[in-house]
Amino acid sequence: MAEFVDLLSQKLVSFCMSRRQIDDAYASWQGLPPPKQIERAIELRNRAYDLFKRAHRKTSRNGEFGEVITYLLIEHVLNAPQLVSKMSLKTSPQMPVHGSDGIHFSYDAATGGLTLLWGESKCYGSVSAALGEAVSSVAENLQDGKMGQELFLVKEHGDLSVLSDAAREAVLSFLDPWNENYNRRVDASVILIAFDFNRFAALQGIKAAEVEATFQEALRAELEACATRLDGHLRRVGIERHSLDVFFLPVPSVDDLRTRFQDRIGWAA
Repeated sequence: MAEFVDLLSQKLVSFCMSRRQIDDAYASWQGLPPPKQIERAIELRNRAYDLFKRAHRKTSRNGEFGEVITYLLIEHVLNAPQLVSKMSLKTSPQMPVHGSDGIHFSYDAATGGLTLLWGESKCYGSVSAALGEAVSSVAENLQDGKMGQELFLVKEHGDLSVLSDAAREAVLSFLDPWNENYNRRVDASVILIAFDFNRFAALQGIKAAEVEATFQEALRAELEACATRLDGHLRRVGIERHSLDVFFLPVPSVDDLRTRFQDRIGWAA
């Protein structure tokens, strides 16, 4: 867990800042002596830490590490770059930001298709409670009013700097209700479920050679049960057709992981 928390803390800059902000900061370092570059890098990291903490206090969230994990999974497993960094928006009193925990996009220039991915993280001791809350949040985000607000954020604050001018115009066409591409856009949800998995403690009395196989068997059984619960929650909220990726993160203790992460970034309780 210590190494995992270190990794998460190192990714806060790219999570909290837009690519344009990071590129501008990096460009300003060029030509400076190495010690000065290190100072600027530390300053940028501290800005990200402060922004993360201020945003979570403003929205009454408990320094949630799950948002960072969800961001990493969407970026590096689903290969979908972050489109809107909500951290800076959450600290603005003129910008009430609700809805999903993250907005990413996947544009296929070959087929001309666009998928918007809406991230949602739930980190609870109980996997059943986390699943129920996550599905309820997805259902709420899919409502016309909430979806309209999210699309407004994409149009006004989307970071498309990595795209060519032609690709940027193509992506924007998917957000225009008067353009036929609007009806071709795919909206997908990505859920992270972090939960306490009691099999970690049970491994203490198992022979070293049998630990991995025993753990895999127990986790596979748990995830099959989770899939059944997930189907039940989706039926409960009336979601029948929707693109959905779900990542499960079993940990010894969600509370311990949250405390370690908060301590790492200097979160004052």
